[in-house]
Amino acid sequence: MSVIPVADKYDIEGQPVGDLPEGYRHRNSIFNGERIRLSAAAGEVISFQMLLRGEKPVSLELALDSLQPRVDWFEAVYVSAHGRRIPDPLLPVGDSITLTPDQDSAIVADIYVPFDAKPGMQRGTVQVSDGRVIPIEIEILPFAIPRAASFFCEMNGYGLPDTVEQYEALQQIAYDHRVHVNILHYSHHTAAPGARKTNLDMRMRSGRRMDNRRYDDIEPRAKHAYWDDFATAFGPYLDGSLFENGHRGPIPAPGFYLSFHESWPLNCRAYYNGDPDAYRAFEATPEYADTYVNVLSDFVEFAQMRGWNDTGFQIYFNNKGSREELTKAPWILDEPASYWDYRALRYYGGLTDVGRERESSQRTPRVKIDFRIDISRPEFCRGQLDGRDDLWVVSASAFENYRRLVTDRADRDGLRLWVYGSANHVHQSNRDIQAWSLDAWSGGATGVVPWQTINKDGQALVEADQFGLFIFDQGDQGIPEIRHSMRLKAFRDAQQLIEYLNLLQARKGWTRTQRSAFVQQFVGLAATVVQTHEADAGTSQYPGVKGTAWDRLRQATANLLRE
Repeated sequence: MSVIPVADKYDIEGQPVGDLPEGYRHRNSIFNGERIRLSAAAGEVISFQMLLRGEKPVSLELALDSLQPRVDWFEAVYVSAHGRRIPDPLLPVGDSITLTPDQDSAIVADIYVPFDAKPGMQRGTVQVSDGRVIPIEIEILPFAIPRAASFFCEMNGYGLPDTVEQYEALQQIAYDHRVHVNILHYSHHTAAPGARKTNLDMRMRSGRRMDNRRYDDIEPRAKHAYWDDFATAFGPYLDGSLFENGHRGPIPAPGFYLSFHESWPLNCRAYYNGDPDAYRAFEATPEYADTYVNVLSDFVEFAQMRGWNDTGFQIYFNNKGSREELTKAPWILDEPASYWDYRALRYYGGLTDVGRERESSQRTPRVKIDFRIDISRPEFCRGQLDGRDDLWVVSASAFENYRRLVTDRADRDGLRLWVYGSANHVHQSNRDIQAWSLDAWSGGATGVVPWQTINKDGQALVEADQFGLFIFDQGDQGIPEIRHSMRLKAFRDAQQLIEYLNLLQARKGWTRTQRSAFVQQFVGLAATVVQTHEADAGTSQYPGVKGTAWDRLRQATANLLRE
């Protein structure tokens, strides 16, 4: 029996994944071979990983002297990865775990420290029902992390699940890891007259599907849209009431794609005149722009009525097309590549400004709607987005190669920056996720976005899937159950450390340069962004980052927050 940090892993042969020191299984930052020692701020979720071998089924129990936190136990599944079998998907532990004498069972414990936990040392034991016992100590630190995230880890996906229950199950898992899932619900082929504009047809709890046809049935110059099913399906997530009984209490959705794009509420090709300049492309059909503004204004009024004032709504143009592709947008609006693409985004950003301000300017509090632009070529902007304080989600490769350009723009115009890329491969160290998040924060970003995170066919339970952070598993009754990857724990660890650092920065009054210098004392964040092709967002790798350095940074930050 041994214990290691949850961000590290050994394959089925007992060989380390990544560069781990010899003897690390039995001596590391949380385990000295005899005792587990952890620390946590109030409200933090801390984890450890046990590597167990044995002769028979066992059960596990964690008991502390006075604190009775929620403890969730998971067993990792070894999957084929780069010629090895490596633990990644996690299944909830049932009544018992079947051990074998010559292979580790990787068991993960998540400990939810209450927000009202008092500072001090908590002592107890981790007991294995076959008689083995490990003492555990948890130091509760004299500060708390905030309930709502101040650094965002957005788990991107495409295509909503079949039912609202599955959607909410995804969000519950995300919530427990201080991240959120944001799923795009329209395709690239929405532009032609009469084409389907969105894919909003989840089955609701009533058993009826959302009325997608009615939702999309918007006439030119309409002033209102049909929001009833939208509110029924998404309302509990948007206002946070879905999490009423969760560890952090009700937290409104930090990020949510609205339907607005170049072909919602109206199919753009029905009004487009062929001009590459979006400002001239709809001159003869002003009803196109009028309808966009009217329906957005209607949504703002509806959202204010529902109390969705703290929800992170996003208007995002995901589509890529050309003037010749008549089923697609006339421009490349996701990862824009040309002057006309950027100019089209400015045009739609202007319409968004009018629509979201028309109602909200008359009311308080205001509904928060970001005009989001995903950018992989910031060097081609050519001034078309100057003066706009949008949400830029910048590719990992662009953030690495054009960081000064991007951060200067953010400082000048008040942009918010997130960085998109990919989670590490299963056969790579999960420390890369932690380093990527920390590198983004050090560079001025307030979030990261792995661009694809959902495995819908369940194959990630057998074969490693870089993008399978959430996994649809067919349950015993044929009803999908949502599993998750160990790599989500790395995102949570990174997010919580950044909460420490944000608390420290606020206390010290540090600039971005000063906070980056503080981090660099402990963790060298020299990244290599690996792309499989030119358009790939990139996977950031940090070969120089060691778990020991991460632990020293966390400890130093906690010590300064004690003062």
